[in-house]
Amino acid sequence: MAEDGYHGDGFIDSVRRLARSALGLLHTRLELFAVEMEEEKLRVVDMLVWLGIAIALGAAGILVSIGVLALFLWQAAGYAGLIALAAVTLAASVGLLVAIRHRLRHGRGPFGATLGEFRKDVAGLRGET
Repeated sequence: MAEDGYHGDGFIDSVRRLARSALGLLHTRLELFAVEMEEEKLRVVDMLVWLGIAIALGAAGILVSIGVLALFLWQAAGYAGLIALAAVTLAASVGLLVAIRHRLRHGRGPFGATLGEFRKDVAGLRGET
């Protein structure tokens, strides 16, 4: 009887150690998730800043274009500089929008490190190296 009690305590201790290990692993993964969440927040803010700049440049290009059209109706000389300015601001806006689109489509996916660690955990549990 004493021997059976000893094995029960050993089993319970093993379960407790396993639970502590699982909780420790979960805690580590949640910390990684929190860090990546902060990185994603910063990335979104960065994208919003660049989007705001692109919109501002686009609006400036439209305003300059309207100004060029209005001035063109008043006078017939010296508009090449204003037209070039309008073209440059519009081209810069389009370039920024294309760059933002490229970064959104081809940038790293969110939570890549967390997902990679979970893949490693699953592979380790399966006995893969």
